[in-house]
Amino acid sequence: MCKGLRTVILASAEDVAAMNVMSRLRESFGFKEGPEAGVYVGQSVEARVLHTSALYAEKTVETLEADLILVASKHVSESGRRCLLVHSTGNWTPDAKFGGLPSKLSMTSAKAVYTAVHALISSVEDLKLKDVEVGLEATHHGPFSQKPLLFVEVGSSLDSWTDIQMAEAAAEACVNICKNVETMQAEFAAGFGGGHYARDFFRAVVDGRYAVGHIASKHVFPLDEDLVRQAFTRTAERPRIGLVDWDGLRSEHRQNLLKTLEDIDVEVVKV
Repeated sequence: MCKGLRTVILASAEDVAAMNVMSRLRESFGFKEGPEAGVYVGQSVEARVLHTSALYAEKTVETLEADLILVASKHVSESGRRCLLVHSTGNWTPDAKFGGLPSKLSMTSAKAVYTAVHALISSVEDLKLKDVEVGLEATHHGPFSQKPLLFVEVGSSLDSWTDIQMAEAAAEACVNICKNVETMQAEFAAGFGGGHYARDFFRAVVDGRYAVGHIASKHVFPLDEDLVRQAFTRTAERPRIGLVDWDGLRSEHRQNLLKTLEDIDVEVVKV
């Protein structure tokens, strides 16, 4: 499957956007009913319906035979902006209110994040979607996963969640992530600083310079050494570059981070 990469797409039955993506997988991409209820099989990807929130799906995720897990989901924001977003999962703080484990990051793949961003951009262009922003978010919420796991989200209001073309774009990207994850020129990295919507890191990915796995926004600082280490050890490609949003961190937080990155022998690159 998918050049040897076994990929599973998850969609919660509680999530209208996720179920619309699942519907497009079946209607536009030929996914057929699989050997058990709620399982659909495409040419190179398997899709599964969850009957609980995806944020708390640790037990299901643990049982999956997968090299990469993609979670189709809605995105909520007060702005209501039309967007398609990608992010890794995990909790930078002891607060695990929205799933996952306290102060633990899930496995991610910088290569898959990079591919997901470019796949969403291509899908928006292919479908000629207007006023739809593609973006990258900092790492947040559950579920915890020992296998590389990403969220692909449709935002940010009911109008977008029920928009068939936006669901089509997300579904197309999920399929193409699997097809197109391959060697790239970008260097693998983790990102530190800036806002939750990681615009500087997004630009670095779009430009093809870096493939960024975990991102810690300024809101979760200060970070101890264990969490900084996890940003690298919990990324499949084991990056050795730390992208630092220089102006997106308080001075004392930045200095502590730079010392930690030096201590763990990681190259620092300003963005």
